[in-house]
Amino acid sequence: MKEINLNLLPIELDETIKFDESYYQNTSIIKMDEFKVKGKIFYNLSDEVEINVEVKGNIYLEDSITLEEIKYPISLNIEEILEENREFTDNCYEKSKNILDINEFLWENIVLEVPISLTNNSGVNIKGNGWELNKKEDEEIVDSRLGKLKNLFKGGE
Repeated sequence: MKEINLNLLPIELDETIKFDESYYQNTSIIKMDEFKVKGKIFYNLSDEVEINVEVKGNIYLEDSITLEEIKYPISLNIEEILEENREFTDNCYEKSKNILDINEFLWENIVLEVPISLTNNSGVNIKGNGWELNKKEDEEIVDSRLGKLKNLFKGGE
């Protein structure tokens, strides 16, 4: 947990942040790479704490169909005034001590980017244990039991 003392603003950020497994333990995220955070935190002209950061990293999710691991890149540009969204920032901003938990703040923004379902497959020839899904629009599929009837009508009648 990295706490930033807002009494020392402005602060330039150029760091790599690693989220502990406890952050994503009860989510659809399998694992996370380190995230690169670059930007600054400062007081704007209205004397409000403004956060302008760019966040880049990868999370790994399960494929919705095959359950295989998929690498999902996340790239965020966060521009936020801390006081404007109190409900969102209550977990990461302790106003009495003027402290911002940057990890918690970034985590809340990253979670919003996680898709509900994700797949690498286009829906063609997907197979599993005991099942198969085929999408063949160009090819006519004939039941093998009816193959002999097909030969009877070859003349176009």
